Amino acid sequence: MDEQPAMLPDGVCTIGKDGLYLRIHAQPGARKVGLRGLHGAAVKVAVREVAESGKANAAVVCFVAKSLGLGKREVTMVSGQTSRAKRLLLAGDGAALQHKVEAWLAPAD
Repeated sequence: MDEQPAMLPDGVCTIGKDGLYLRIHAQPGARKVGLRGLHGAAVKVAVREVAESGKANAAVVCFVAKSLGLGKREVTMVSGQTSRAKRLLLAGDGAALQHKVEAWLAPAD
């Protein structure tokens, strides 16, 4: 039997006409880059870059794009440029992208 990824909590993802909106909680200046699971209604992402001159924002966008197999141009930060709470737009088919995000967050066996 194929196991389906767990559904995400409300508010983490929103399907829009241009793709999928994804809430991110950024952890800049971290020792290790990576996915840290959920932080409330957001996906927690740790990056090494510090929060100055947009370095951490660029690193978050790059990490999410690479993790989901998307091009950097397919991931846009639409809000939260000066906050840990960010909102990204993943361009494409929202439902398919939501499945990618669910699989990304699913615990490894």
